[in-house]
Amino acid sequence: MQTTVVVGYDQTPSSERALATAADQAVRCGSALAVVHAYRPPGADGPGEPSVVAAYRKAAEELAESGADRVRSSHPDLTVHAAAVVGSPAKVLAASAHGAELLVVGNRGRGGFPAMQLGSTSMRVLAEACCPVLVVRGGEHARRDRIVAAVDIDGPCDTVLRLAFEEALRRGSALTVIHVWDEPWVVSYDEEQGDGLADDVAAILANRDERLEAHLLEWRRRYPDVRVFRQMATGSAASILVEAAEHADLIVAGARRHGDGEHGLRIGPVGHTLLRHADCPVLVVPID
Repeated sequence: MQTTVVVGYDQTPSSERALATAADQAVRCGSALAVVHAYRPPGADGPGEPSVVAAYRKAAEELAESGADRVRSSHPDLTVHAAAVVGSPAKVLAASAHGAELLVVGNRGRGGFPAMQLGSTSMRVLAEACCPVLVVRGGEHARRDRIVAAVDIDGPCDTVLRLAFEEALRRGSALTVIHVWDEPWVVSYDEEQGDGLADDVAAILANRDERLEAHLLEWRRRYPDVRVFRQMATGSAASILVEAAEHADLIVAGARRHGDGEHGLRIGPVGHTLLRHADCPVLVVPID
């Protein structure tokens, strides 16, 4: 059964980038592409003038179809569908992506200002989504041939690693897996108190590096053609990952699902920083 990549489209420059990225991703995954436009005609929450509602629907359908046609012209072998759906963009896109391989969004929608790093719609999509979400951001740049995966070895990270290895294989890119030990108070305490914790810190880092490599062993075996590098770091995870994104085509990070069977992802401080400042697209992967 063919999988589907869903992309939100509203003809803004940000969504044009998302559309092109989603089309390339669908080709790499062997998926179909669904181009979805959300709109709200006058009277969407109640009775509206039928002729006005019909005009809005027609315009929305034409807009979605224009995005699909752009993809068909550049990717003639790709199966592309278009849909215009009444509702708020975040809820429409999240609902449209139920069961999808991937949901792709731009980092700003209509009404966004050039200085804004991330649109409210993108954050609301993440808060509603139940599948991996690719937020297309960062500047235009030449291919860097590297993917970065941010992993927490103290929690579940296999889903992040699986998607990162798959992307690296599809793109023929190297993969750098980064784990950040974000405990700067230990080093600061040692420097202030002079208690000679340096050896203890070194031992902790060595142990965590061994654990990181243990996580990677099975994935190296499954994906022998992927060039893999691991990196242990200490300090601010957000700063380290934003810096790593400057040399990557994609950064993959996990986000916890909401509990009690609810859809949506909980984006923590590190994720927020990446989504606002990373100089490359960010793939947010649901983890339990």
